[in-house]
Amino acid sequence: MTERSETARINALSALIGWAERRERLASDRADLMADAWRTGTRSVAELARLARVSRDTVYADLAARGVDVSKRDEQHIIGPLTGKGAPLNADSVRVIARIADAVTRPAQAHDPADPVTRAARAVTKALEATADVLDPPKDQGPGWEPEDSLAHLAREGQAVSHYAHAALAATAGRQQLAASAGFDRRATLHTGRNAVADAVTLTVTVPTGETVSVELGDDGTGWTTLSGDTALVGGDVDALDHLEVQAALQTLSRVITRHLDESALLPRRTDALPGTPPPRTRHLPGDND
Repeated sequence: MTERSETARINALSALIGWAERRERLASDRADLMADAWRTGTRSVAELARLARVSRDTVYADLAARGVDVSKRDEQHIIGPLTGKGAPLNADSVRVIARIADAVTRPAQAHDPADPVTRAARAVTKALEATADVLDPPKDQGPGWEPEDSLAHLAREGQAVSHYAHAALAATAGRQQLAASAGFDRRATLHTGRNAVADAVTLTVTVPTGETVSVELGDDGTGWTTLSGDTALVGGDVDALDHLEVQAALQTLSRVITRHLDESALLPRRTDALPGTPPPRTRHLPGDND
């Protein structure tokens, strides 16, 4: 069996295992969620059936399985962690989500390993795995599993998500749109009165040959990123991915600088919307208009 066919076989088995695991847990998870919804005040079987996209008989069965007597609607009370405080993250639950995500994203990556959205999804999967390791370090596997190790891994995967999402965006949006978006983000950040903006930065860079050069990052007045150096060793046009990643880096620097601003550099917090602010995104659930 060739390496390629063995990889395909493993990916197929991974997808099958993930499907089986989802199938085994879905009914149990649904019953838990159904009972939580009931105990927090949703006492309409028809509404629960509509939102969960199941029959009313299934709702009755799920509630009964969790000890809920639907005939005593007025006697049911919020119990357990459903008292407004929520529940803490559970490592086992996060690992289950990570395994399901792996069963979905691993075959997708085998199908198109260069697709940036797929690679972002794979990084999300690895971030979920790292989160579970932070919550419950697998110390029986040797050194390197302390929270500080797993948290560093989680941060790297978060950076990977950002990188591949930016790569996908760079392939989708045009220069004018990206420049306008950067300009709006700058104005929106300043509009709050409580945040600094890093407009430009000068970096001292050591190149692989050991030489030290100076690089300036800024914008051309339209919101598009510029890059220039004091040497021919650094140069070239800034493409869309360069622009997006520089802007993300400047936003990170802005947050750091904001944490060190003296109060005299700040204004009273503004609550009015910046003119031209896009409408808020709203996700409509099926049946919202029923």
